[in-house]
Amino acid sequence: MQEAISVPLPGQLAQYLAVPPNRPMTDLEEAKKNPNARKAAVLALLHPIKDRTHLALIRRNEYPGVHSGQISFPGGKVEENDPDLEFTATRETQEEIGVEFDHYELWGKLTEVYIPPSGFLVQPYVGLASSPLNFTRDPREVVEVINAPLDFFLQPEVLKEKTLNVRGMQLDIPVFDFNGHIIWGATAMMISELITLIKRLDEN
Repeated sequence: MQEAISVPLPGQLAQYLAVPPNRPMTDLEEAKKNPNARKAAVLALLHPIKDRTHLALIRRNEYPGVHSGQISFPGGKVEENDPDLEFTATRETQEEIGVEFDHYELWGKLTEVYIPPSGFLVQPYVGLASSPLNFTRDPREVVEVINAPLDFFLQPEVLKEKTLNVRGMQLDIPVFDFNGHIIWGATAMMISELITLIKRLDEN
């Protein structure tokens, strides 16, 4: 992958705009050294619909686990035969939403996110498609594919606080509310860094 991102990544400071107030920032270097951390990779896929750039998201099926039913990027855990995390992100994207790697280019990667409740250390990648895409979801894993216009996330003050029930606790959490789809947690953190990065690139 040839990195096309020409400015420094905004990093955890941008990500942590989308976590509950007063939550301590994870030490990523410590998380990377944790032998119990599970590796995963996801893809933030930007693609055109009627000349307007959209971000592809999925709503996961309900299952026993902390990420059940959540809005997320396509992606998942590293499998034994995956040569690297980039392969994991592209493989999972093809499996979950039916988009093959030759339909887009990898633009680069964002800052890793450690998710304490599930123990995953997630590497987000950014993909760019120049032509419209056809999505075929895997019904075992994906309830629906959600294509949100990128300019929705670029609006001022689009990140709003909402009270959510998280593992039996009522928490006030920053969320992106796209047409009733509540995007929070690690995915919101990644989007927060992505839009901060895009704004920096626009300024330059």
